[in-house]
Amino acid sequence: MKMKNMSTLLVKGMVLVSFIYAGTVSPTLSMRFNDLLGSGNNLPAPKTILGLELSVGEGIYAGIDSDGAESRLYIKLGYGTFGTGVNADGDPQFTIGGTYSVLSRFSVNLDYVINQMAVTNVAPDELRVSLKVDF
Repeated sequence: MKMKNMSTLLVKGMVLVSFIYAGTVSPTLSMRFNDLLGSGNNLPAPKTILGLELSVGEGIYAGIDSDGAESRLYIKLGYGTFGTGVNADGDPQFTIGGTYSVLSRFSVNLDYVINQMAVTNVAPDELRVSLKVDF
């Protein structure tokens, strides 16, 4: 329990420092389709994702997003995105993905979610796609 409190405090501190040194902070709104490969021929129901993204350097962004059950911190460098967070069960998950900018504030994100680090319920890895709008 103490370790969870320490890691929560560390994450909150990192977010605070990122906001202090951030150049531009913008809210984001995404529509995410989870587990594309595991749903067969049907398209999974989309989830609404709210987040904040901040510019920390030239072409480098850091952000946080959540759908209420899952949350993640990520870093976006050019076309690649790397993230870490927790799933709905509270187990860690890691994301590796790419971003394709369609318009100036609209992008398509493809993430591969690695769930093998879970302690209790090891969920299979999944592929998800998001349609993201930056404000």
